[in-house]
Amino acid sequence: MGTAPDPADSTSVFLERAFCFYDVIAALSNGTCPLSPAPAPGCLIPLSPLGAPSASPLSNVDTLLGMATTLWPIIHRLAGLRALKTDLATAIAAHASPAQIAVLRTEFRSTTQAIESALLAWQPRPSASTTTPRGANQEADEDPVSSITHNALAYRHASLVHLHRTIHLHPRSHPTVQLHAHLALKNCVATATHGGPLAALLWPLFVAACEAVTETDRDMARRAFAAVEKRQGMRNIGRAWGVVGEVWRREKEGGCVEGEGGELWRRVCGEMGVSIVFG
Repeated sequence: MGTAPDPADSTSVFLERAFCFYDVIAALSNGTCPLSPAPAPGCLIPLSPLGAPSASPLSNVDTLLGMATTLWPIIHRLAGLRALKTDLATAIAAHASPAQIAVLRTEFRSTTQAIESALLAWQPRPSASTTTPRGANQEADEDPVSSITHNALAYRHASLVHLHRTIHLHPRSHPTVQLHAHLALKNCVATATHGGPLAALLWPLFVAACEAVTETDRDMARRAFAAVEKRQGMRNIGRAWGVVGEVWRREKEGGCVEGEGGELWRRVCGEMGVSIVFG
């Protein structure tokens, strides 16, 4: 990518964004830091689908990131929080100087607060039109632009679930965790209902489904997983759904350790001998 003759070439831009997308998803999934640098806010301009006119509903839709172009720098910073948290914990365990610990604690708190504020304030950019012209073979409830918008909102709410469960270690029953898990699942179902692309839906769907406790939310998770599996048809989807089911079973039987936050699914994957690719 770095040796491409024209950095503004659409193919180069797409490949670079694809790398950053999978890099961040892998970091969130594996509890590691992204390898790529975080893009500056406002620097990502939507790379619209080939042939889309400037005034079309797709003018604010990125070929890869959909409506989440302005959300992605925030999610990238979210993925880097684990490193800050680890640095703070390491300094405390090593009995570092109070001044060093204070600096790390202040950086961690200010960064988490800034990321949460940015996620809460974020909204997808409005499209040039609220509806998409329907094709002759398009179902009545299909609306690709609405689907892409709901996909971005699912990422927003799942990111807040990740922040509160994995970073802050809030219990599953915490009102904020349940609120954003519910809204993430609601947007996952809407993404599938409107017939848009589902290839990138697994991460927000899985994160929210693992925290679902009400029958309403679990039913939404079932419907969304069924839609994704039907459309994608990959074994990876079935594995993810199996892990969600085991997390629910352990939660019902009281086998969850609240102190592990949103990490129970990692333990379940290890014990089941499976790995999930969220990208």
